[in-house]
Amino acid sequence: MASRLNAVQKDAEATKEALSHQLFEFQSQAQENQNILHAQLSELVDYIHRGRADKKGESGCRGLQQPSNVQVSSSAERTPTFAQRVEMAQRHIVHTVLDADAKRALLERQAAAERDRERRRREARMLKMRRRD
Repeated sequence: MASRLNAVQKDAEATKEALSHQLFEFQSQAQENQNILHAQLSELVDYIHRGRADKKGESGCRGLQQPSNVQVSSSAERTPTFAQRVEMAQRHIVHTVLDADAKRALLERQAAAERDRERRRREARMLKMRRRD
């Protein structure tokens, strides 16, 4: 019974460690996304301010122009939203837990099969010893 409790405790600790690692990865990715958004927002603010500065000396209205140093990348279109990232992380955690449960169930079945084989071997040895007597 104690060994089973130890096995459950180790499994819980391993699951906790895996979830902690996934949370850390998620937080790192969220920070990276925040940095990207901050940079893009800064570029947008600079673009707006540059447009206003261009208009101050002119009587006509040209409208805002794309600054030459701003590059629109296609990666911005593929970046998932925060809600999508949360959903992806939740799915990943659920799959990890399900995989851990499946692995634990497999290990339990293998251990039960090994115990059954060992019991049969002992019974066969005992039967063999009784026949000799």
